[in-house]
Amino acid sequence: MTLIRSEFYYNSGTLLKDVKMSDRDLIISRNCLEIYGKNECEYCFLYCRDTMQSFSFESNPQIKIIGSYGFYSCTKLTRIDLSQCTKLITIKENAFCKCSSVTELLLPEGLQNIMQYAFSSMKLQSVVIPASVLMIYDNGLGNMETLTSITFKEGSKLQQLWNNAFISTRLIEFTVPESVSTIIGTFLQDVPTLKTIKVHQNNKNFEDDLHAVYSKDYTSILAFAADSTSSYVIDSRVTNINAGAFISARCTSITIPPSVATIGGYAFAHTENLKQITLPPNLIIIPDSCFLNSGITSIDIPDHVTTISRSAFSRCLALKTVLIPGSVTDIGGSAFPSSGNINFTFKGNSSIIIDSQMLMMAKDNTSISMLLSSEATSIVIPSQVKTIKKSAFVQKEKLTSITCEGSSEVESIEDYAFYQCTNLISIPHFPKLKTIGIEAFRETKLLSEFSFPSTFESMDLYAFLRVSSLPSISFSSTGETLTISNYAFLGCSSLTRISFIGCTSSVSIGINSFADCTSLSMFRVISNIVSVDSGCFMNCGIRSISFDNSLTAFDSLPSMFLKGCVNIEEIIIPTNIISIGSECFSGTSIRQISIPDSVQVLSSQCFSNCKSLERVDISSSCSLLKNSPAIFEKCTSLSYISDFKSDAFVCVNSTIYDANFSNVYLHAPGCTDNYISFDRRLVNVRESAFINSIFVEIVVFVDNSVARIERLAFASCTSLKQISIPSSVNFIGESAFINCENLQCGVLYQNKSKVFVDALISSGLSKTALHACSIFSCKSHYDFPIGFSLFAVFIMM
Repeated sequence: MTLIRSEFYYNSGTLLKDVKMSDRDLIISRNCLEIYGKNECEYCFLYCRDTMQSFSFESNPQIKIIGSYGFYSCTKLTRIDLSQCTKLITIKENAFCKCSSVTELLLPEGLQNIMQYAFSSMKLQSVVIPASVLMIYDNGLGNMETLTSITFKEGSKLQQLWNNAFISTRLIEFTVPESVSTIIGTFLQDVPTLKTIKVHQNNKNFEDDLHAVYSKDYTSILAFAADSTSSYVIDSRVTNINAGAFISARCTSITIPPSVATIGGYAFAHTENLKQITLPPNLIIIPDSCFLNSGITSIDIPDHVTTISRSAFSRCLALKTVLIPGSVTDIGGSAFPSSGNINFTFKGNSSIIIDSQMLMMAKDNTSISMLLSSEATSIVIPSQVKTIKKSAFVQKEKLTSITCEGSSEVESIEDYAFYQCTNLISIPHFPKLKTIGIEAFRETKLLSEFSFPSTFESMDLYAFLRVSSLPSISFSSTGETLTISNYAFLGCSSLTRISFIGCTSSVSIGINSFADCTSLSMFRVISNIVSVDSGCFMNCGIRSISFDNSLTAFDSLPSMFLKGCVNIEEIIIPTNIISIGSECFSGTSIRQISIPDSVQVLSSQCFSNCKSLERVDISSSCSLLKNSPAIFEKCTSLSYISDFKSDAFVCVNSTIYDANFSNVYLHAPGCTDNYISFDRRLVNVRESAFINSIFVEIVVFVDNSVARIERLAFASCTSLKQISIPSSVNFIGESAFINCENLQCGVLYQNKSKVFVDALISSGLSKTALHACSIFSCKSHYDFPIGFSLFAVFIMM
């Protein structure tokens, strides 16, 4: 087990962040209060996810929060033991998501909140929930087809059974804990194996019949055990069917009493064995996804219904007959299967029409619910349309053109509206457009510039994902804010231009918003762009990026900001930037860089793999407080880092130390000095300090000086032929000498203990490298032998 080094702790040791250690078993400090996480590109153990096999805490841990994505996708973990973390309150969203090898989870008493996807996609078979837990949110313990048992400790304080909390598990029995007062039926979505559901004897809010859970007065049915019976009659006292109550039920028959007046969303979703059902006469609203993917063949909508919400009968592929009364005034997007074979009958004076194009829409033409035809190649939208509803044109693969009768009034294009219309090449201009939903134009083939009008406010996730033909976009928003959400234009490989001319809104750009836009050659960061997130322009074709007045409205350049933008040869970092994120400029073709005095943090690998980088300038008035590992990894052309001396660091001969010369942090990989020596002040050679230093041939430490040579310290020093390791060294990190191909023999070391020799070998040295050199075998490698006492050691101050 290896204690995580102090350099990865912030805020006086209370925040653990950006750990970059390849040790398999890590120990977290007892003083740590929070494990950092932000998103899937920026979280605490991002760089350990493929190596860490276990983690633990020092005794009496003080940890209170495990942050979002903290351990995301740590696929080698097999066990999570938090049982000693009695001060832990919250495990945030995605904290352990996709830790796909975990088979055992131990949670502490005192834990209160398990947030969204916190423990999703593991291989647990059972789990015990501490009595202190108040909330388990969406997917908190979901997507585990191995999970068959959840036990709540006696005295459980759990307050709610939340939407999708245990989705896609294989529970057999479930007991509603004693303090639960709210149940959302979808907490059991895709749990088709559940045979019994009951209520804890001390719960004062609910009753059960082993098949279903009811409110105490039997006016609501709240949840149903999907595999408990093939036929079920709902209690005659029920007036409300809860959201998701019968989700995934295997019943062939469900009888709804006429007393029912309200039904919640997803109530009968995924009831694939259900062929017929009679809806109660006093029903007013059929909610979202009520019968999504059910097996019903016909439906008669009761005469009091006014609204059929979006996706209400979507994916009911057996549905052939629908009777809609005149009372219905609103039908949501994709409310019915997209099929021309359904016989729709409108009773009375309907507010809904199906026009000659097979568009189901409001009679006043203000909204489009869906296109029923799969054969349409072009559609004309009436000018009065204000809303194109969710999934209205989803996967209409033959659709090539959308036009408008006149000037469009469209304000909202909802989620998935044109999703995977893979031949759609033309749409009209929408001069009053305000919002675009999730994946609305995903994988379309739009050929013309998309001009967002002054009214435009936001687009949601993946809005234009992989629209590979889109040539340009322009924004002219004048409202308070403009939000370009995560992955909005990811993979728009023909995009050459992004314009913000006339845009006065405060602009926020999300994660990977323009990543893989390989034709984009330039971008101007205007002063009203207030935030950019991780990987915003990753792998773009950008050659030039500029910042208005060399300033930004934000003070951190995010991780992977321009990673892989191989065409960039020059960049001027804004003068107000405080932090440069991990891999921010990794893989670019910049030749030189000046670090502004404002920069305090250079995060790990922020300039890694910049193979054309030759020069780095840092002034003595710099504000640098933190140098992370491998900042210039694989920058083998970097031969010069300017000398400087600041409060925290000093650079001499292209090598950066702390102000006391006790730690050496990095050496310019392309520096042509082939002899490196240190005086007695040096204590630590930090992680990756000399990685890829291709000209270094000889390294000498004096006796009784250096104590630690950390992981990857001299990795890939391909010219290194001789190194002396004094007895003062008590730690050598993993792979410290990996790929030092010329260290074939004659490594000088004083500590001959087996433990130390084993550490040398695990550092990447071969056994032959630890033997004395033969005059015959190594003559071509050495001109003379080197001993510990033969050098006059010097270093410039």
